[in-house]
Amino acid sequence: MIFIYEDSWENFEPLSLLRPVTETRCGALSFREKLEKLFGEDIRVIIREELLDLLSECWPELARNANKVPEGRHLFIAAGSVLTEPLAYIDSDELLVDEAENLLGFSTDSLSGYQSAESIQGFLEDADLTKHRIGGRRMLYPWEIFASLELEVTRDFEGELNQGEIDSHATIYGSALRIEEGARIEAGAVIDCRKGPVTIARNTFIKGPTLIEGPCYVGPESIVDSARLRAGTVLGPCCQVGGEVEASIFHAYVNKHHEGFIGHSYLGEWVNLGAMTANSDLKNNYSEVKVQLHGETISTSLMKFGCLIGDHTKTAIGTLIPTGAMIGIFANILGGGLCSKNIPSFSWGEANVYELKKLLSTAEKVMQRRDVSMGEALRERIIALYKAYVG
Repeated sequence: MIFIYEDSWENFEPLSLLRPVTETRCGALSFREKLEKLFGEDIRVIIREELLDLLSECWPELARNANKVPEGRHLFIAAGSVLTEPLAYIDSDELLVDEAENLLGFSTDSLSGYQSAESIQGFLEDADLTKHRIGGRRMLYPWEIFASLELEVTRDFEGELNQGEIDSHATIYGSALRIEEGARIEAGAVIDCRKGPVTIARNTFIKGPTLIEGPCYVGPESIVDSARLRAGTVLGPCCQVGGEVEASIFHAYVNKHHEGFIGHSYLGEWVNLGAMTANSDLKNNYSEVKVQLHGETISTSLMKFGCLIGDHTKTAIGTLIPTGAMIGIFANILGGGLCSKNIPSFSWGEANVYELKKLLSTAEKVMQRRDVSMGEALRERIIALYKAYVG
């Protein structure tokens, strides 16, 4: 049996505040979904105890067997790991590492019963296991996804398909195109698959004039309107996107309907970008981008990295986001112009705090507009985080 477990979840904040790292997108698919595609079987999850109620509410099928380990030898893969090939059965206790000796996972028969991400950490601290190098790569921080994002989008491609509607005045270059049932592509749209595959998922609407360059994934129920989607772009379900997007991941329910630029960035769910919001993804001196995480300055080792934006954050019209910005959940960036590089969760402008009652009311309205209800577990998780961050 194969498990994916959360590890170093603090490194994935703010994205990991409202979801397990296992469910973070690395390309079109999440870390868990990539393992399921690779091994051809369902993968069980082991997550933080504090997220179990949220998992039950948002991912009920996963929650059924979450944190439950039957007796026997099992394979445990760390969330953030991308393996390049399925593993043969391992009959001994071993640590699995990549070429840089980063931990990808482990095999053992010593764990059974109830486990959690916290108990897995304890097990690994006490274990003395032989290292076994395997094909794969460990992403210890979310920005490391961008080093191979185009490759991951290409790997996630499900194959050519034409079950949607393509206007005769749309232009298609290349053949690596997947158009799923209910998808529509209007006249004036240009889809270029010559350098990588493009997926237009079910019930997605591509309005002209729009340019889509592969590799690219446009998730189900999304609307792309007068946009330029550059290579490496991933739009999750129910996004509304215009303007220019390059090599970025919009997790789901992101509204960027107006002009502006987002590049080499990761946006959580329910993010709303005001018209002409743009980010920088390259420093003037072409040096490695540095970020601030938990008070520590960290080099991303990337020349191009834009920003991380947490769930339910909103920007005013004309907001300019600096290179390497880290923006938390439920932040409201007001006034336009250049914003701070580090904006805490639950911020109202640069100096004030978003009132809990108001943010919950607004979030409910935003979600209801897309026929989504805020569940009790999500509400309680938001309240718990607010108390932890604001007091």
